[in-house]
Amino acid sequence: MVAHPLIELQTPGALTERKRSPYTHTILADADFVEEVPFDRTDLSHGDLCLACGRPGLWLVSGPTRGMIPPTDLTGALPGNQLELEISSLAYGGGGVSRVHGLVVLVDRAVPGERVLAEITHRSKRFARGKILRILSPSPERGEAPCRHFRECGGCTYQALDYALQLRTKREQVKDLLERIGRIPNPVVLPTLGSDHPLRYRQRMSYEVAAQPEVGIGLHRLAEPESVLEVPDCLLPVEELRVAYRRILEDLRPLPGPARPHRVELHAGWGARACVALLRGAGSPSPTVRRLAEGWVAREGILQGVTWISEEGPGGIVEKGSPILLAGAGTVEEKLGEFLFRIPTGSFFQANPPLAAQVFEIMGAKCGPGEILELYAGVGALTLFLTERGRRVVAVEGREESLRAASENARSNGVRGVEFLLLDVGEALHRWIRQGRRFETVVLDPPRTGLPHGGARRLARLAISRILYLSCDPATLARDLRELLETGDWKLKEVLPVDLFPQTAAIECLAELESAASRQAPRSRTSPA
Repeated sequence: MVAHPLIELQTPGALTERKRSPYTHTILADADFVEEVPFDRTDLSHGDLCLACGRPGLWLVSGPTRGMIPPTDLTGALPGNQLELEISSLAYGGGGVSRVHGLVVLVDRAVPGERVLAEITHRSKRFARGKILRILSPSPERGEAPCRHFRECGGCTYQALDYALQLRTKREQVKDLLERIGRIPNPVVLPTLGSDHPLRYRQRMSYEVAAQPEVGIGLHRLAEPESVLEVPDCLLPVEELRVAYRRILEDLRPLPGPARPHRVELHAGWGARACVALLRGAGSPSPTVRRLAEGWVAREGILQGVTWISEEGPGGIVEKGSPILLAGAGTVEEKLGEFLFRIPTGSFFQANPPLAAQVFEIMGAKCGPGEILELYAGVGALTLFLTERGRRVVAVEGREESLRAASENARSNGVRGVEFLLLDVGEALHRWIRQGRRFETVVLDPPRTGLPHGGARRLARLAISRILYLSCDPATLARDLRELLETGDWKLKEVLPVDLFPQTAAIECLAELESAASRQAPRSRTSPA
């Protein structure tokens, strides 16, 4: 017998099928003892007595797989094993969904309706992941991906799908997440608002800089996410962005590791203008990088500006100090609808401006009369759309540079009636709840992580008539909506999925909530401190 204190005793279940495996099977005697049994012992099943102590046992799998593995692994869903799988749907994130005796297996780049031979690459307690080795029976909905990087690149998960199917799939995924995570029965999910240009639509791209020699900048590889794939023929960026990327790629490829930035972000402004670049790296830029930046702007004209931001921490995730302008301009101009914005290099702005403008127009139209609170205002892109018909807006942003840009954008576009506040959102919610201040409509466009802990309940107390929640992650949206609805003061009217990022698994969502009160709350407010 072998001591094994980490294993927990589970209730034996029915073993519906066993398949031969290169691993050794085991029977659990109790929480502290395991006995290994050769894989060809076919006379044992769940609930059989342990050979040593006579107590009921449970089939497990020993070998390279760590931890407690559910009995469904005996059907073959183990790392390295090959399985024939039927794909029924697409999960949020892009994996084709199959089930092996109740265990969910997600297969990269699989299409609903097809049968594939897949190799299991990962196994956890709740699901397994696999990669396609061969398509045994292709789905009629599988198409030919137009990009030559598709098979290696980890970016465009849905590029082999017809665009109409991509839109239907994203709507189904949003509905599923709202039901499972948000616990919202039968949510109203509208048809996905699609892009007029499913390719060559991105005006902002972020590229990783490779650590390995002789590789420049690019996107993560599908099979090896920690490595970088050069993508000179990527079909997502607009032409100005693609030209700039190719030139920068040639110059960064031969640089030694210490001289390289960590990431390169490119932003092509409105019209056929040159891009700006943001380089993120450790410490100060090297003399070589400074010289390259000057060349890209002054001599070659492929960029109109280059900025450096120093980062520290694991993977360079924390900005340190102020941005350093290496050459040219530190801003880029972008147009949404009738508004022209000047955006500091590195500040967040939508990568698909034409479709973003449609969404902002929809949000402006949904706001009725009365004061509006906007959270996460950024550089004011949505803010200006909310001011139509003379409505007053209180716009909250936690990043000082973005807030200055928002104020300037409002001024340059002749927009009045906006109060810009430099505040952390959590702090703002606390402040106004203490003051008893309320707003007719609350509008928010938070980062992927959603609202801070407890933020949804506080938000529910600030709004009077409606809440418009624009989210770039439907999973965190569902979580926050659940908390909002649990207050009993709000009801979900509808959710509009938006395909701001065609070909990818990303989904933007606009959720509209209405007050559940039979009559509107009092309109009295106090002034801010």
